[in-house]
Amino acid sequence: MIIVDYDKGILEVKPFSGEELWKAFHLIDEGDHALAETSRVVKVGGEEKVRRKALIKIVVESVEFDVSSENIRLRGRVLECPEDLEGVKGHYHTLSIGVGDRLVLEKQEISPIQRRILSQGVSTQRFIVVAIELGVSTIATVRDYGVVESFGVEQDIAGKNFPAEREATLKRFFHETAKVLREAWLREKPMIILIGPSVVYESFLRFLKEEYRDIHSAVVGCFHASGGTLSAVNEFLRSGEMKVVAKELKSIDEMMAVEELLKNMAEEKAVYGVEETWRTVEKGAVSHLIIHAKLASKSRDLLNRVADMMRLVEAYGGKVTIVSGRHESAEKLRSIGGIGAILRYRFH
Repeated sequence: MIIVDYDKGILEVKPFSGEELWKAFHLIDEGDHALAETSRVVKVGGEEKVRRKALIKIVVESVEFDVSSENIRLRGRVLECPEDLEGVKGHYHTLSIGVGDRLVLEKQEISPIQRRILSQGVSTQRFIVVAIELGVSTIATVRDYGVVESFGVEQDIAGKNFPAEREATLKRFFHETAKVLREAWLREKPMIILIGPSVVYESFLRFLKEEYRDIHSAVVGCFHASGGTLSAVNEFLRSGEMKVVAKELKSIDEMMAVEELLKNMAEEKAVYGVEETWRTVEKGAVSHLIIHAKLASKSRDLLNRVADMMRLVEAYGGKVTIVSGRHESAEKLRSIGGIGAILRYRFH
């Protein structure tokens, strides 16, 4: 739940899921005032130290998202606290916000990028993608904001000249992969997608049907991929094939947008970087503007420029995509300046 007072710049956040927590992470800037219930070690009766809960407001200096624990960590100096904790005013404190925790943000301004993020829904659909080839497999958990964790399994497989040993080592490898898969799957029992060379994933699917029927029943799709590594998972996600079974995941749309940008750059039908992108936007040449969510978080001038670009592109009938996910394509976009545009025509 995120309640917004746009006039006052106040957001009340109480995330119902890890996906909404990730969304909230992109709404927080340095300089924001953040109020939340927290705990602080204080001295009582001389030297005795106790940990007590209190509502504390800080001025945010840094913000981090911990994927493994699903927590936003906000660090800054204490601005307001209860009277009996007056001694901590001005000192540094870290607020930890998880699913179900309440956070109140006071912002000088809610940027156009943040307004766009606020307008987007979140999907709680979750998938496990299993990439598998002979002797190598990767089990990756994919959520609305990207790949959140991955585990690898490796096993030497005997050659074709040793059929009995080959069958035994292959079965051992399938068992190890299935054990890791089951441990990840049992947490939330999401849908499973198998990818890899078809001869291998088909053999593994038959194995699951015989040995792990509960996992087999959760498999919703099988697709060809180059191998069993995390790179193969990322390649599959970028390809857009996952849209067949995961229509609601925003991260897949983001990856596809960035890959389309990179493809058009190779054909000289796309530009990147703030200045080059601005030139093409002014001329009405942009069909699709792609912006990283953190691009304008530290510069007022850049924020205004990006806001103008978003407005102009849409006024000319173009599309704007805000990339906020945790995935390889988002890092690619950041590496080329955090902004790019696919053009209607070659622009010189």
